[in-house]
Amino acid sequence: MESTGNRVLILAAGMLVMLCSGAVYIWGVFQGPLVKMFSWSQASTAFTFSLTLGIFGLGTVVGGRIVDKFGPREVTAVGGLLIGGGVYLASLINADRIWLLWLSYGAMMGFGVGMIYTPIIACLSRWYPDKKGMITGLVVSSLGAGGLVFTPIAKGLVTGYGVLGTFSIMGILFGLLVVGSAFFLKNPPENYKPVGWTPPAAGSAAATVRNYPPSVMLMTPQFYALAIILLIGTMSGLMVIPFGKILAAQAGLSDTIATSAIMLISIGNAAGRFIWGATSDKLGRLKTIMVILCISGTTMLFLNQLTGIASLVGIGIVAFCYGGILGTMPATTADFFGPKNLGMNYGLLLLAFSTSAIGAPSVAGMAKDATGDFKTAFLIGGISCLVALAIAFFTKPPAARE
Repeated sequence: MESTGNRVLILAAGMLVMLCSGAVYIWGVFQGPLVKMFSWSQASTAFTFSLTLGIFGLGTVVGGRIVDKFGPREVTAVGGLLIGGGVYLASLINADRIWLLWLSYGAMMGFGVGMIYTPIIACLSRWYPDKKGMITGLVVSSLGAGGLVFTPIAKGLVTGYGVLGTFSIMGILFGLLVVGSAFFLKNPPENYKPVGWTPPAAGSAAATVRNYPPSVMLMTPQFYALAIILLIGTMSGLMVIPFGKILAAQAGLSDTIATSAIMLISIGNAAGRFIWGATSDKLGRLKTIMVILCISGTTMLFLNQLTGIASLVGIGIVAFCYGGILGTMPATTADFFGPKNLGMNYGLLLLAFSTSAIGAPSVAGMAKDATGDFKTAFLIGGISCLVALAIAFFTKPPAARE
């Protein structure tokens, strides 16, 4: 039997990998300097970030599909090479090669982050069957914290070495950290049980959950219910995250204070993933998701009317709930469809998130351009959360229906 100390080391390695993957959230550091340097449009430059999130979903499916064959160590190492290589290749762009930015920082990095995401979650869920919600929440919160950790680092490097020099330095850094951490990753022995943990009694709902292969999972209504919840339940956060500073400035805050909205979003996103994930171990997955959606939906309905510091509070709440959905859904997927195929199963579910990640920011941006504020977009986001809440209320785990 593996010792508790060994699984703690594997957890630390997984969290470091996810922290580096969180570099997807520091794009705002590069947007302005790139536009200024190459005279690109805001839209064409920002397409890099949309492409990163869009390709992310495809990467999760591929990573989840091959991890059982090759193992988390090998898959994570390849993902690390894609992340590091993608960021490094972005240092070779020039004014006539924006396509290289899309291919490198956008497609390569996004695919690498996605390829790593579900194998790390699946691996650590198997090491911590006794604390599944808390651990998956902690792991994905590390990804959210990546934006908080690497934003000041990236800003300092841009000041000292320029944006292209920063790409080369951070590409090498990410590659070394992720590939190096990958060597500590492995799955636990078959039927692993942590010391002092007693599995659920035979006949309980937790003990009778089946391990659904992807082909069978796709035939269940529960999969589509969770996909819709993820699709429309994360819209509110995806509408707020890219425009946090603009929203705070619109609420009457100074530029300096409005800028703090970016850091507040990173903190809320990371904290929500861990706190709500741990809460779901006690309260239950679907009950936790319903509480999150209720809070997020209500906040979105009034967010555009908030002024001053109250707007920062609203932004923080939405980010906290956004992180909560992403922090709770991996454990929910494992509870519904079993831990054995979690990498592939959750990867398929994350395609819904990628769809929302591409569409929701565009909806918010178009609403802002058309009306001068976010009222219409946030109304859509708030109602979407409440619809997702209703779907969650009527959703039951497959094992409970058999």
